[in-house]
Amino acid sequence: MDSEKSWSESNKTKLGGRRLKWRPGQLEPQFWQRVPTQPSVYCFEDETGKPLYIGKSIHPKSRLKQHLQQAKEARSKQKEFVNLAKWIRFYQVESEIESLLLEAKLIRLHQPFYNSMSKDDKSSTYIMVGNEDFPVVSLIRGGEIENFRSVYGPFRTRYEAEMVLKVARNIFKFCQNPPNNGVKRACFYYHIGKCDGACMGLVSKTKYRSKIGYLKRFLNGSSSGLLVSLEKKIRRLAKNEKYEEAEEVRKMYEAVKWATKTRHGLAEFLKDNQTPERAIRELKVMLSSYGIESSLERIEGYDVATTLQMDTVGAMVVFFLGTADKSSYRKFKLDGSNSDTEAMKQMLVRRTRRTDWPRPDLILVDGGRPQLSTALRLIKDVPVIGLAKKEELVVIFYEGKFIEIEMPRRSK
Repeated sequence: MDSEKSWSESNKTKLGGRRLKWRPGQLEPQFWQRVPTQPSVYCFEDETGKPLYIGKSIHPKSRLKQHLQQAKEARSKQKEFVNLAKWIRFYQVESEIESLLLEAKLIRLHQPFYNSMSKDDKSSTYIMVGNEDFPVVSLIRGGEIENFRSVYGPFRTRYEAEMVLKVARNIFKFCQNPPNNGVKRACFYYHIGKCDGACMGLVSKTKYRSKIGYLKRFLNGSSSGLLVSLEKKIRRLAKNEKYEEAEEVRKMYEAVKWATKTRHGLAEFLKDNQTPERAIRELKVMLSSYGIESSLERIEGYDVATTLQMDTVGAMVVFFLGTADKSSYRKFKLDGSNSDTEAMKQMLVRRTRRTDWPRPDLILVDGGRPQLSTALRLIKDVPVIGLAKKEELVVIFYEGKFIEIEMPRRSK
């Protein structure tokens, strides 16, 4: 088709990546052998090469199988783009931060229809870099954007955008409260060594804007080009015997390289992360091995108890960004004449009716196969796992069978 050739040829350089023919229901072993085994951003494309849906995964093969499984649901969004797609394109990356930035960049460039369906554009989170003398870096919602210049995203969750900013602040040490209003007052990050002191008048406008320029290239997913530029600057400064400045740039170079070129290095890079963030990272990696991709921003846990063999109650606990959100805890009074499994079913049915409560990113039910089976029959659009407390086993339903995972004793 002329239109197919025209579109795909004109975008060949811009798109890049590895492209495979996509035939749902007819995917041969050779196809799966060619799917990347390292972290990747992937793109479902129509017959002309136009992007339909863009996503990312640490384990692309597991993620594609999950899409195929979800496409079997009658009213599933996946059913549409999985069946419409004729090609799938992969961009291999070396770290989680690279996948976050590249996915956001491609979605921003191509505006795939099924990505906009998955999240209201106005509520998506972006990173904005201002145009002040000392540019302000902040998080904004899509509905607040007036000009897409110096705006980076969209990110699927605010948590992802915050993680990107944490990495960026470790590298570029930009200021939380730069002195654009003439007031010089130390910001929080200056006190903990993550701001070079623009807020205190210790950094010139020219030097600060230069650093923000590097930040913009980083947020735009141009880490390879950024590393080349930083390396050239180090050599130039050293040649001119400006050794202190050269050392400062070298530290920036090493930080960019470590953050973007170390596989699964995000949690390691953020060495000062609190335990909850490390735990989320560990859980995300474990779950993704079994086809469960989730931000884990909000986790809901459910348990049932009977007191004095009379009163049966159910409890919902909530963790937001890995920290207990006790204000969201809820208790359910249940029919005590039923078994624990039926009581769990009763509680989850009542939970699904509460559309005014935030949607969870993962549901954890207390119990093994029976409880997990019950939950999976009721909940289709949220990942669900079980926890057999006595043995501390995580129970997952994967590729048609139940899998029990024994977590390490020192697991966060």
